[in-house]
Amino acid sequence: MAERDRERRGTTREATNDGSRRSAARSAGFGAAKRLALGVTVVGAIAALLLVITEFSTVASVDVAGGSCELLGDTDQELADRCTLTGFDRNGGAFLLLAALVLVMAWGAGVGGSRPAAFALAVVGALMLGWALLVDLPVTSETGAIGINFEDATAAAGPGLTLELVAGALALGAGLAALIAPS
Repeated sequence: MAERDRERRGTTREATNDGSRRSAARSAGFGAAKRLALGVTVVGAIAALLLVITEFSTVASVDVAGGSCELLGDTDQELADRCTLTGFDRNGGAFLLLAALVLVMAWGAGVGGSRPAAFALAVVGALMLGWALLVDLPVTSETGAIGINFEDATAAAGPGLTLELVAGALALGAGLAALIAPS
């Protein structure tokens, strides 16, 4: 009986494949995929948050030289209301809906690994950039009705326009990152 034990000890079984090495390589790949998914989700959430902030930020403002725009409220309240235009004034709350859409698509593209959600996220980001550059940016140089009554009135972009551009770029980038990543 002792001879059998010695024979068993002397002959060890060899691995038939390198499955344990392959699983370690796969785990490393999954780790990178998880980091990308987390990144897409977080960047999309930041884009959504910026869209919400944009809705309540000044996109464009008009400064009346020689006097504050608030002084117009004494004479013409409608003109005074046009001194600053918020995202809500410009877009009527649409950015709040887009923020919800961006958040859901970022979750789907990141955590869910959905390519259609990633595509939708990229499209919404591109649309946001287009809207900011083609619709909101031209308004930032117009004095409108205030400029008619006050020759020295000047128009300027507000922080809301910058937030809008950054939100669009982040959503576009997150969507493209999720699309380009190997599945």
